[in-house]
Amino acid sequence: MNIILPAVLIIGGMLSIFYLRPKMQNKTMEMKFMQTKSIAELREMFDNMDNMDLGEDYRQYVELKGNVCSQAPVMTPYSEREVAYCESGLTQVTEVKEQYRDNEGCLKTRVTKRDIPISNEKTSQVIRMKDSTDAGEIVLEIQASRCELDIPKTFDRFEPKNNMSRYGYFSSRSYGRFGADTLGFKMTEKTIELNQKLYVIGEAFLSGGEIHIGKPKDSKKPFIVSTKSEEELINSSDRNALFSLVGGIAAATAGVALIIYLNI
Repeated sequence: MNIILPAVLIIGGMLSIFYLRPKMQNKTMEMKFMQTKSIAELREMFDNMDNMDLGEDYRQYVELKGNVCSQAPVMTPYSEREVAYCESGLTQVTEVKEQYRDNEGCLKTRVTKRDIPISNEKTSQVIRMKDSTDAGEIVLEIQASRCELDIPKTFDRFEPKNNMSRYGYFSSRSYGRFGADTLGFKMTEKTIELNQKLYVIGEAFLSGGEIHIGKPKDSKKPFIVSTKSEEELINSSDRNALFSLVGGIAAATAGVALIIYLNI
């Protein structure tokens, strides 16, 4: 039984050093050495491929920078703002009172707060991007699997149950059914703003006559859509790779030291 904790530390350390760190380094390398293409260059490339009857069979891994363009903005459910894309979450916060007897047999009350997820919703409209070349729009497949959608949390609030009627989203709902132990609700929103600058790296291909950016066929290559700049992403990935190395070495060393200690 004593060997379990050291084994977990050593295995976790090895995974951090030899799996997580190389994965982060690979992402950094892709971003550092990819040359940014314009949408005009991308469109010209696909026109040439189409003339060669390759068309929708051709795919290329690319890096792009531009701005989101939304033909149908959506309204965020809680902050009630128009945005290009929104992920919203709703959590019920409850307070549970339990009676118990302490070691001396005295009856006491213990109060515990619990968070109960109610909903996690994503808007489903198509996200498009354009750049300064004014060569039209491309489609970003952010709903696809393996898409690393890196967008900020723009709304994070707790409201007591009695205040919920101030939000239009809740105006037609009754909260009596949640019970007297409901304290209130946590509301969060992660959004892509209208005309937001985006950094994108993924695989370009034709579908239905439009250029799409989606997940690469090579699963080792990342598909990233981010509101951060390329420099911010590279710096963040470098830091995470360093933390994985240092943390992995520390965990593995602690595991070995614990085994030596237990065997003494």
